[in-house]
Amino acid sequence: MSRSTIVDAVLQLLNSTGAFNTSGRRLVPWTEVRSQPAVFVRHVGDHYSARATGMPPKITMETEVWVYSQSGKDSQVAPSVAMDGLLDTIEALLKPAPGVVQTLGGTVTHAWIEGKIEIYPGDLDGQAIAVIPVSILCPALN
Repeated sequence: MSRSTIVDAVLQLLNSTGAFNTSGRRLVPWTEVRSQPAVFVRHVGDHYSARATGMPPKITMETEVWVYSQSGKDSQVAPSVAMDGLLDTIEALLKPAPGVVQTLGGTVTHAWIEGKIEIYPGDLDGQAIAVIPVSILCPALN
C-alpha cells in the first residue's frame, strides 16, 4: 500500500461525516479557506520499529489532522463549542466501538489518535484551529 493511498483514506473517512465544507491534503492557511469548517491531512513522518534481520518492517505513519472553525465569531457562544463537536466527531471515527479498531476500510492495521491535540479556540479573533496527531500502523508500504 502506498503512503498516498493511506493518507487519502484518512481524508475520505473524515469527509464521510459531512461535517466539513472544505478539505484537502495540502494545508491551506485559514485566511485563504473560503468555507469552514475545514479539515486537512498532512503526512509528517514515519517510524520504523527495530526488527530482526529478514523480518518485515513495522511502520507507523505519523499524520496531522488540521481543523479550522470560525464559530468563535458568534459572541453568544463559547468559541470552543463547535470545535469540541468536530473533535468529538473525529475521535468517534478513529475509535469506532469497544474492541474494534479503525482500519481505514482495510487499508491499514490500525489508525488512532496519539499524543497531544493542540487547540486554539478562537477566543480573540473567532478563528478556532486544532491539530490532531494521528498514528497509522501499516502492514507494509510501497
